[in-house]
Amino acid sequence: MSNYTIALAGLQNTSLAIDTTSNNIANANTVGYKAGEYVFADQFVKAINPADQARVGMGTQSLGVRRPMLQGTITNSANPLDLAISGKGMFRLLQGSGDGNVDPSAVYYTRNGQFAVDKQGYIVNENGMYLTGYQPARDGNSVTDDYMDGGVDKNGHQKRGRLLMPDSNLPGNETSTSRISAMLDSTSTAFTSTANVSFDPTQSTFNNKTTQTVFDNEGNSHTLEVYYRRVSDANLTITSGVNGYTYSPSRASSPNTLGATLVTINPNSVLRMDSPSNASSQASASSSSITISVSTAAANAGSPVDVTGMRVFVNGVDSGATVSAGGTTTSLTTTSAVVVPSGAAVTFYAPRHSTTASATTTGTTITPAAALSTASVGDRIFVNGVDSGKTVVSSLPTSPFTITASSAISITSGDKLTVFKPSLDMTLIAPDGTEITMQGFSNKKQTGVATEVLTTTMAKVEVYASLDGRFFDYNDATTTSNRALTPQTPGVLGYKEVSELCFIGGRNIDALVTDNLSGNPMFSTVTKLSTRVTNQAGGSSDLVFDLNLTDTSLEAGPFQITHSTQNGEPLARLTNVTVDNEGRIVGVYGSGKLQYVGQLALVHFDAAEGLIPVGKNAFAASVMSGTEHAAEGVLVGRGGTGIFGEIKGQALESSTVDLANELVRLMVLQRSYSANSQSMKAFDQTLRDTLQMVG
Repeated sequence: MSNYTIALAGLQNTSLAIDTTSNNIANANTVGYKAGEYVFADQFVKAINPADQARVGMGTQSLGVRRPMLQGTITNSANPLDLAISGKGMFRLLQGSGDGNVDPSAVYYTRNGQFAVDKQGYIVNENGMYLTGYQPARDGNSVTDDYMDGGVDKNGHQKRGRLLMPDSNLPGNETSTSRISAMLDSTSTAFTSTANVSFDPTQSTFNNKTTQTVFDNEGNSHTLEVYYRRVSDANLTITSGVNGYTYSPSRASSPNTLGATLVTINPNSVLRMDSPSNASSQASASSSSITISVSTAAANAGSPVDVTGMRVFVNGVDSGATVSAGGTTTSLTTTSAVVVPSGAAVTFYAPRHSTTASATTTGTTITPAAALSTASVGDRIFVNGVDSGKTVVSSLPTSPFTITASSAISITSGDKLTVFKPSLDMTLIAPDGTEITMQGFSNKKQTGVATEVLTTTMAKVEVYASLDGRFFDYNDATTTSNRALTPQTPGVLGYKEVSELCFIGGRNIDALVTDNLSGNPMFSTVTKLSTRVTNQAGGSSDLVFDLNLTDTSLEAGPFQITHSTQNGEPLARLTNVTVDNEGRIVGVYGSGKLQYVGQLALVHFDAAEGLIPVGKNAFAASVMSGTEHAAEGVLVGRGGTGIFGEIKGQALESSTVDLANELVRLMVLQRSYSANSQSMKAFDQTLRDTLQMVG
């Protein structure tokens, strides 16, 4: 009777193979469909003698239907949410429960990328299954690593990793920071204090103006106007000490480095001497004592010079010693030991002169306690170690020993030590290449608590600002700044500066030095502006924001704004939704803002043929394929990385069915079915003949 079984097995399995092929043909147009292949196997399990190599089999059987996860052809689509995977990943789906919630354990997978949006704003496929992915950050500016949770949506439902479309409208944000960077023209006219012209926005009393739109907490726009006014240059005092070269930042500065009160330039900076020496020579031998041997007596332009009392510089650096004897010879005696390499350049500069004032003055005439016969015209006048900014115009070496200063100076008799120093030109070269031209008495590296005062000239620019035509710190108690600086020429109108910019070599002194750890300037030129604004309905609200001018520079070129940004926004409407190659879904708004919806979570199965087809273009994981929680043979990741493949937006993956092959296979199976039926018929006829013989 096994003949019946053999033929019947052939008919049954061939019929199932025909079903598989017919199903492939029926799904030739199904997006993401993977063609199935019926797997036949012979059958010997019912043989009479299993050990018999020549035993006759018992027909055929099925080992299942294989569905190779081959890449289908990718075609274009008009729907922006139609997606195709160019790789081996699969979309991860969750089955909904109908009440806005989902069962986190009901996870399915598909290659069909036909997605749309449901009434709650979630991205779903045509069967209502939810597309899942990595959730966006709270501000929508980035994507997190969370694809299983995502918190609660606006309807109070757990997201469970579902991807929610961005809102159609984004509410406006209030401006809290405004950053304006300008290149100011260093050749423009300065409104000097001697001209006595104060700021007046209705007149040509400023150099440049720029505008920026800022927003209040309702998204209403307001116009910020910033005025730049070049004024008289000023002296900047730089103190050379063991820790470097320090100076005070501008009046409008705020520290970025905790506890910083001074700007400190690296102590390894080079302070190059630029002024010509009074005399020079060359060391004929190395020494480290109070005796210096030079090849020829000190001279200037070939003329011998007596250098007694002069300061000694070795290779352009002040040694701190002066010549006490032998000023006209080749063997010089100094006040302290000096290290001199053989062949070093030895130069000599005039010494400093100091005394105390014997009379109080607020004018230009200074009366020292003793004669300063060596004080020279042009020497700077320092009061208690601070550069007064004045210079010597003339001196009287005989009683009453008067000195005439270049302008009025305030000195109290006996209280302040007045020091006259020859003003030497130097250039401070920082490690980053920044060069600062300055004047001072010495370029000696300081040790211990010793300091040396240097000066340089800095350009100054006053900054005024208004919002919707109302100036800060001017006739409106609700429109103020935290600076309210008095300008160089106050005038009768009473306008106040909101900020002040100071420049050395074209660079803002606040931003000249950066913090080694953060890379940010040690100080920023920042002003906090506060005002009360009104809307069209008559309502009012406070608008408070920081105006940051740190990156402003002063160059010999036309005025231009190099950077102008603020973080406020008006109401923005969604104009487009795009999907990039890494599966990041981005909402694009009319204001130019981008809002991340999330990033597709793709799943790769090493044993993808073990997935169970459940209909509606979806598969379920099985023991054969592995599951996400098993963490073996299953990977969850992002598009564009590893084996998951890239995401193609506005595209779909076609079925992998090859109709020509399927039709040929169908004809072969039809013949096979017909042959198996003949086997059944032959056995039936044999059985009939046998019964007739018996009967």
